[in-house]
Amino acid sequence: MMRLNKLHPLTSGLYFASVLMLSMFVQNPFVHFVSFLGAFAFYAKNSKSGVVKELLIYAAMLLIIAAVNPFFSHKGETALFFINKNPVTLESILYGFGMALMIIAVIYWFKCFNCIMSEDKLLCIFGGISPKLALLLSMSLRFLPLFNSQAKRIKDSQKAMGMYSSDAYIDRVKNTMRAYSSLVGWALENAIDVGTSMKSRGYGLKGRTHFSLFKFGLNDFLFVVLTVTFDALIISALINGGFDFEYYPHITTAKVDTMTITAFFAFVTMCFVPVILELKEELQWKYYKSKI
Repeated sequence: MMRLNKLHPLTSGLYFASVLMLSMFVQNPFVHFVSFLGAFAFYAKNSKSGVVKELLIYAAMLLIIAAVNPFFSHKGETALFFINKNPVTLESILYGFGMALMIIAVIYWFKCFNCIMSEDKLLCIFGGISPKLALLLSMSLRFLPLFNSQAKRIKDSQKAMGMYSSDAYIDRVKNTMRAYSSLVGWALENAIDVGTSMKSRGYGLKGRTHFSLFKFGLNDFLFVVLTVTFDALIISALINGGFDFEYYPHITTAKVDTMTITAFFAFVTMCFVPVILELKEELQWKYYKSKI
């Protein structure tokens, strides 16, 4: 069965690179909204808990950026009101909303990337091209969960020593800074140990090969063809101005034609392909289980 985490790392990497690049460099709120929905659906499908809490935090961030942007940018023709003789325009609010939505969509895609692309997969992709980059990326992804667990361990140890017992703000700041200092020291020591260990094993030496269990199969070929086809349709529409969207001085959109509609549906399909594959496998599993 075809699922994103079962595909070859090159296939998954190509998919994430495509959807991230399109989400970041296409200035169109509809594209950003679809990208966010696809990323959030896939992340929520694979996340065990905390999805609603994270979504509320990002929603608050979106509202804050949309509200703050008009105080720094006074462009736009539609002035809603004035603050200290500076206009707060509708276009600047919508621009802040669109940029915040793009940032949140990219954050969720990176969360999905972290769920799918393990250290072994990154080593498989970059091990032959740039071993040092592969090691750096794999260590960075590995340090994220280790940071959280080590921070909790340090804080619990300090609580057992009697710290954090005072409600004074200054004392709490001092204890937090002390815990942060310990955490940074631990991270630096851990990074040095990992680098020294890999170097002693001959990692990165010229002519050294690396073992990989990943094989490029038919499903990978089909998925790559699908991704490249979608990319070609979307890029063709971009070249012809199909996704053009301007906030300033007033909101203007490109003319909608057959190419733009086709490219937009291609992007929608691309964003929701991971969730579709997950649901397809679940339905197949339930069907086969019902036949037992």
